[in-house]
Amino acid sequence: MIGPARLIRAAFEGADMAARADAILTQAGSSTLKAGTALDLSTILLLMHRFEPALQLQNEVLQSCRHFQLQANGSDAKTRVLVIVTAGDLMANTPVDFLLDHPSFRLEYLFVLPGEAVPAPLPDHDVCVVGVAYSTANEPVLEALAMAAAHWDRPVVNHPRHVLKTSRHGLAEALDGVEGLLIPRVVRTTGADIAAGANQPPAHLSFPMLIRPIDTHAGNALQKIDRSEDLEAYARNTDAATYYITQFCDYSGPDGLYRKLRIVLIDGVPFLCHMAIRDHWMIHYLNAGMNADAAKRSAEAAAMSEFDDLFVPRHRTAFKEIHRRTGLDYLILDCAESRDNRLLVFEADTGMVIHDMDPVELYPYKRPQMHRVFAAFQRAVETRAAGSSRRTGSSPGPNEA
Repeated sequence: MIGPARLIRAAFEGADMAARADAILTQAGSSTLKAGTALDLSTILLLMHRFEPALQLQNEVLQSCRHFQLQANGSDAKTRVLVIVTAGDLMANTPVDFLLDHPSFRLEYLFVLPGEAVPAPLPDHDVCVVGVAYSTANEPVLEALAMAAAHWDRPVVNHPRHVLKTSRHGLAEALDGVEGLLIPRVVRTTGADIAAGANQPPAHLSFPMLIRPIDTHAGNALQKIDRSEDLEAYARNTDAATYYITQFCDYSGPDGLYRKLRIVLIDGVPFLCHMAIRDHWMIHYLNAGMNADAAKRSAEAAAMSEFDDLFVPRHRTAFKEIHRRTGLDYLILDCAESRDNRLLVFEADTGMVIHDMDPVELYPYKRPQMHRVFAAFQRAVETRAAGSSRRTGSSPGPNEA
C-alpha cells in the first residue's frame, strides 16, 4: 500500500483526492482491486470525509488480508519494523509512517481486530511498534495485545498495557499528584447520571467545567458549562451514551491569549511540535489563524528556539514523571502553562499526528524542528533493533532486509 502518511500529505498539499480515487477504480476496471490498493482507496475516502463507505471498504479488505507492506520500502532497508494497527478512522492508530519515512526502514503493517486472536508468532521483524491508539473501541485489541506481548521476543515500542493508560480518566489517575504538573480532574458519566444529579457538577468538580462525549477529539461536541442550566441543556440536546466532564482551568496569559503546545516525548525527551495561539480557550492549530498572523508565527518560532533552554528546565520534573508513570516510549501531549507556572496537560495519547507539512515559506522554522523529532524516533527504533541483534547473536541477512 501507499500508506496513510503519503496520502495525508497529498491531501494536505491540495491534491484532488476524488480524482485519485477515480484513477484507482478506472485502472482496476472490472477486476478486483489488490488488497493494498483497496486499503489505500479506503484511506482516500476517509480523507474525503466519506466515512461510511471508507470503513465498509476497509472492513471488506481486512476480511481477507491483514498483513501489508509500504510500497516505498526499499530492498536495502536495514531495520524491519512491524507496526501493529487496527481497523478504524485516521485517529485509530499512530501515524508511524510519518515518523519512519526513511529508506533505512522497511515498514510492514499487521491489522488486529477486536475479538480476534493476536497472530502467533508475529511476522518476522526487528522492532515492533504498537500503533493502536487508545479509544474505548480499541480497548479489547489493546488488552489482547497486552496478553500476547508476554510471549514476544523482539523489542516493542509502546507496550500495549501502557497505551491503555492514555484514556482521559486513566491519564488523570496516572499523573495525579505529580510535582509541577496540573492535570484537571475528570469524571466519566452518562446522561442519566447528569439528570439524577439535578444538573449539579459531579463530586470534586465545580463550574466552569467542560463536557464532551467520550472518544471525541478536536473540540467536537465540546462545551464549556458555566451553570447548572447549561449542563441540563447540553445533556438534553446531545444523544451520546457516555461523557467526560473535566474541570476547566483558565490558562490565558497576561495578554488575554491562550497558548497550547503539542509536545512529543521520545524515550522521555521532550520536543516541541507546535504552539497554537488564540483569544479563545478552545484552541487547535487549525482554528488559531496561524497562517494569517505573522506575529503568532514569530512567537511560535521563538518558543521552539527557546524550548530546550527555558521551557524544558522549568518542567523537567513533570516530564520525567510523565515518562515514568505512563511507561510509554512515544507519547504526545497537548498542554500549556498554567497561571501558576505548572505544566497543564489537557490530554496525551499515541495517535495524534505530528508532521512536517506546513508551507516552508510561512513556517521556515518548523521543518528543521520536525526533522529533529523524526530523527529522534528513528534513533530510538534503530537502537532497539541493534540491541535485539546483539541479544540474539544475529542480524538481518541481505535477503531479509
